[in-house]
Amino acid sequence: MPLVKLVSFDVWDTLLSVKSYYRSIALELATPMNLPPEAIADKLVEGYGKVRAIRRVGGFKDSEIVPLALEVIAKLFGVDSEIVSRAVLAATENHPAEHHLIEGAKETVCRVKELGLKVVVLGNVVFWPGSYNRVLLKKAGLSRLIDEQFYADELGVSKPKPETFAKVLSRFNVQPQEALHVGDSVFEDLAGAVLSHMNAVLIDKNVNGIIKLSSWNVYIIPRIGLLEQVIKELEKH
Repeated sequence: MPLVKLVSFDVWDTLLSVKSYYRSIALELATPMNLPPEAIADKLVEGYGKVRAIRRVGGFKDSEIVPLALEVIAKLFGVDSEIVSRAVLAATENHPAEHHLIEGAKETVCRVKELGLKVVVLGNVVFWPGSYNRVLLKKAGLSRLIDEQFYADELGVSKPKPETFAKVLSRFNVQPQEALHVGDSVFEDLAGAVLSHMNAVLIDKNVNGIIKLSSWNVYIIPRIGLLEQVIKELEKH
């Protein structure tokens, strides 16, 4: 019996580039704000960092993250939150999503499916709902490879809380040691998976090759394309 039965993926900066998405949002905001898209995109990145910092210390109720985070972003620009909300929707619906794909993401998810494993997405949210991620992943050609998607605003709980991961495991009747979570955040993804007693892979472009942490089944890789090697390594144990 294989060790790993299920692989869960974070969305942003794991499968899709958040900076690429912000560039699309910035193009939609350029006219109403009368600012260059580049300046808007930089400000969105700044806002994203602020929202994540607030979320990490429990500054948002999990069930209200999207509207509260939207207010934080709107205040950065000094505009009504509805302007930002409309721009995000337009960027999601009207812009191609293929260019948001992280290099190697689609091929890697395809290989995981070919290995006979369940593939799920487990994502936190910021100032747009998880339903927008569903649209983007479908447009990018990834949805057909994904068995199910779970988002914090729908679950009512965010990573790294173990309850988030537990909901995924329960849905597929999989034990923690039979699951592997992949993401780019030390706090939300790696720590969350470890606290949930799952195998974990952290994507960090600053490392070289595959690094295994101590006796834990925790790995760090520089790019998602190396994930298959990690899965095969886990199968040896």
